[in-house]
Amino acid sequence: MTPGADFDGFFAREIAPFIEKKEAERKLVVRRALWRALPVIAAGLLAFAVSSQVIESEDARGFALFGSFAVMIVGALMITSVMTWGRTFAEELSAKIFGHFGYLYSPKAPENFLAPFRQCSLLPGYDRASTEDHVLGEVDGVPFELAEAFLEKKVRRDKRDEYDLVFRGLVARYAFPKRFSGRTIVRGDRGFLNALGHAGAGGERVHLEDPRFEERFDVFSSDQVEARYLLTPAFMERLVQLADASDGPMQAAFDGNDLLLVIDGRRGYFAQPSPWKDLRQSNHIRAFVEDIAFIREIAETLKLDAATKV
Repeated sequence: MTPGADFDGFFAREIAPFIEKKEAERKLVVRRALWRALPVIAAGLLAFAVSSQVIESEDARGFALFGSFAVMIVGALMITSVMTWGRTFAEELSAKIFGHFGYLYSPKAPENFLAPFRQCSLLPGYDRASTEDHVLGEVDGVPFELAEAFLEKKVRRDKRDEYDLVFRGLVARYAFPKRFSGRTIVRGDRGFLNALGHAGAGGERVHLEDPRFEERFDVFSSDQVEARYLLTPAFMERLVQLADASDGPMQAAFDGNDLLLVIDGRRGYFAQPSPWKDLRQSNHIRAFVEDIAFIREIAETLKLDAATKV
């Protein structure tokens, strides 16, 4: 199926009625959660106000304040049912829309999904990782697999551990039409500081004859001849075009007969609506479809469907 084909008709037939039904369900879930939570939160606030004004003993006041906070927290936790419902709705909607384009969707990526990207040093160092929106499929006969990744690095601040965001973006793997046996890594060139990050790239630096490409990327490979066989002038031009179309720094690697791509967009892809808002607003659907279209754009820009063109 060609992405975008009859999407308006598909939306009218399946998505709009589904969202209408879920909107009625959402209102009921929110109403029930608020009816349970608000009285508890109000009781906690009242207890807090009374205890802070009436109780004179410092110990008793502290205990009462702790109790009132605990009550308010319990009330807030009662609202989590709305978020749980929202996640389930998002997964159902994602499966329907991705399915229209012929893709297989799952909420989480397999456990070792990030391993090839980490082995090729395409990702920054991290201590905590999560993935979501795992997608499998083909674009014009080219198999692909991708997911969103959220990576954090542990830092020590004020005698406590915190986590800083170091990557949030797309991590994708496309079958590459040319056969190869080595590993070639294309790293986004960030100048002198980026040279320190090349320690994990492996192989030797490859100097190519495309000045525009050389300004954007550094290439390292275990096989200099094979790297030039893969990075033809035409393919380098297409990589630059894809980098221009991406909404963040891009890195790539040729490894295990696949082309690995990493785009640090610093945003969430395939975004879903908040369960606290009317689901019938269609802006999120348009943005969702635009992100899906980028999956095809990658393969089409790089012309991965034809080995003779690479």
